[in-house]
Amino acid sequence: MRGRASSSVLYAQLSLALFLALCISLQPGMVLKWNEAGLSNYGVHIKTAVPYSLAFSVCALLTFVAARHLEGTSTPRLRLRVLLVTYGILNLLALASTYGYTLNAPLKHVHMVVGISLMLFEPLGALWLFPHVEGRTAARWWLGAELAGLVLGVIDFAAILHILFLAQLVTGVSFGVLLVSATRRVEVQ
Repeated sequence: MRGRASSSVLYAQLSLALFLALCISLQPGMVLKWNEAGLSNYGVHIKTAVPYSLAFSVCALLTFVAARHLEGTSTPRLRLRVLLVTYGILNLLALASTYGYTLNAPLKHVHMVVGISLMLFEPLGALWLFPHVEGRTAARWWLGAELAGLVLGVIDFAAILHILFLAQLVTGVSFGVLLVSATRRVEVQ
């Protein structure tokens, strides 16, 4: 049985996935090619700016709602609340820094710092979420996928291969699954 916090987290992750899937369907060539770009490119094109903005803003809003609904003072609840608020803030910062990152180098650097922060936060958050997830076998696979996504991100950052979208996809989906599962479990404890 889901509570209000876990429902909000589930809807946050579904909205993120659905609006980003809409972006990809509107302009698939941006990320589905050999020299792929990252998700941020959808925020600077008129055709995809609205669904991109909705993806990150709705996800952040529902994540904040989840944190608010996660009542209680147990250590896991307090830490999960901090994790949810931090994740929501990082999503809003990623969104806000997207709009101007193509204008000049300083704005691009700000966006890169925010993007790297989000890409590092998700695996670190996944490590904290892991013990709170039911189904150890599945949790191990999702945690492994999360860490593999981090490795893909490092490969992209080192300019060995341009696989930023793949890294973002793997880390984002893995983190989302672990976040929903852990929130369900912490909420009923």
